[in-house]
Amino acid sequence: MVETAQFASDLNVARFLDKLREEHDPATRASLRRLLLEEWSKCGFSLKQLGRVRRQMVEASVRVAIQKAVVETLAANGQDVRAAEDTLSKLVEIQIIFEQQYRDVIVDAMMPELDSVASDRPFVQMR
Repeated sequence: MVETAQFASDLNVARFLDKLREEHDPATRASLRRLLLEEWSKCGFSLKQLGRVRRQMVEASVRVAIQKAVVETLAANGQDVRAAEDTLSKLVEIQIIFEQQYRDVIVDAMMPELDSVASDRPFVQMR
């Protein structure tokens, strides 16, 4: 059952990312970002999830680099770059989401350790 739930979650994440790459409406994009983050949070922390997010970060970085090259090529040839820049903006936004999720997964994994370290220290009241 766990593998089936993970498979469904992976499909949902892929679907939300595809829609984020294409959607223009800011309100719809905000909803898609929220749904994406909710889907990720359902998985909980695992090294497998961390690896998956890291892989998605690398893939997003590659997409951003390719799109930057497209924008530069279009600009060098004197062509209209608005659509290419719009796509680049969306890809950068997705990259930022991945990076934040990666950091969040790591922080969540460390929270029990941070809580235990904090509880070992005496409370000092600041005046």
